[in-house]
Amino acid sequence: MERLLLMDEQNYDSSLPEIKRTAVRGIVWHNGKMLFVRSMYGEVKLPGGGQEDGETDLDTLVREVREETGYEVIRESARPFGYIEEIRLSTREPMIWHQFSRLYFCEVTGEQGQTEYSEGEKKLGIRFVTMTLDEAIENNRHMLDHEGERAWNRREYNTLILIRDHYNDVKE
Repeated sequence: MERLLLMDEQNYDSSLPEIKRTAVRGIVWHNGKMLFVRSMYGEVKLPGGGQEDGETDLDTLVREVREETGYEVIRESARPFGYIEEIRLSTREPMIWHQFSRLYFCEVTGEQGQTEYSEGEKKLGIRFVTMTLDEAIENNRHMLDHEGERAWNRREYNTLILIRDHYNDVKE
């Protein structure tokens, strides 16, 4: 899987211990719009999350998209897009946060089931939304310009720009 972007904030002491995390996120179009989740802060992100021990990327993708959107991924439709590598000081403790966000295009079944948010997601007010890619980019640009940056906002914005650029390249 090709790395699409390295985001190294270099805001950490390299002697600090490192937290390594792999997340898997879905790029999902449904009825002309994309599936996202939105927090109480307002930013939108692709459905997805942390890979659990023993899970394959496909297992994580299916589980996370179902939990966050209520839709079932059609397993055979999953196609790798690439990954974002993010390195920064953790927001919670004096450690280096090193995350690989693997991105997959996928399709979902037509019928939406129940979402299943974790307690942490509930505290963040996470909820399922749909919007066009341009609406999501504008939403997250507004967040960066007016609400300030949280550790993940820049990653989410840059990820959406990469997806837009991919679709623009495909058209040409």
